[in-house]
Amino acid sequence: MISAELVDRLTEACRGVPRDTWNRLSAELAEFNSIPDAVSVQRATDRLLNRDAAWILSDAFLKAGTATWAEIAAAMLAVGHLSGDGRPITEIIWSGPPNGRYSVRRIDQVLYDLIAAAQQRIVLITFAAHRVQHLCEHLARAVTRGIELTLILESEEESEGQLTSDAVAAFRDVQAARMRLYYWPITKRERNQAGRPGKLHAKCAIVDNVAIVGSANLTDDAFNRNMELGLMVRDRPTVFAIVDHFEELIRCGELNRVDPSQAF
Repeated sequence: MISAELVDRLTEACRGVPRDTWNRLSAELAEFNSIPDAVSVQRATDRLLNRDAAWILSDAFLKAGTATWAEIAAAMLAVGHLSGDGRPITEIIWSGPPNGRYSVRRIDQVLYDLIAAAQQRIVLITFAAHRVQHLCEHLARAVTRGIELTLILESEEESEGQLTSDAVAAFRDVQAARMRLYYWPITKRERNQAGRPGKLHAKCAIVDNVAIVGSANLTDDAFNRNMELGLMVRDRPTVFAIVDHFEELIRCGELNRVDPSQAF
């Protein structure tokens, strides 16, 4: 018998497993009428790349009571059908050397794909931006389509030289009239014991209802040579919370708006 608790655990695990993998696993398990045991559970989950999802599934399978693998597989198919498009809520993205085992997506390519499909908004927050012509080409096409572009960037002047050049300079080829540009004024920053001000060091991109959060600046090195790690987040409440955080910083005056035409 399939319990409500098992359905809840399957739903939680489904969010972390790609749809094709979930369906393939369901089909494999449907061939068995035995009740899960430790050995068969390990065999069923050891190929899943998302280890959190694998752990949740393992725990669910072991606590499935008298439900057979075939019954569990049927429940998995139902859960997968009701869980939307099957894409995981979070996905690892990266730049740097591959490890030869796990297939993960590059940060820059994910960002370009999201921008190309943008329908409403693009928000970019970064400490540094340099030599990102391909990114600017995507942004220019997006703003021409009427997409709202917001840039929250570090300033050489406001950081008192901790950034060697203004991040905004990298976006000269994007129409200034179609963007909102914000910076963190020096008067709002705390200083360390050496007298140096804090940095606008966040790295985040929001495109419609998807966020990319990670270590990478918007630079050629970060996209192509550095070892960088990030997460793509599709959980709408989380994405909305990130957007609301920066909008509140703007509302309360922690971030100031500047005319892009005067910044370039």
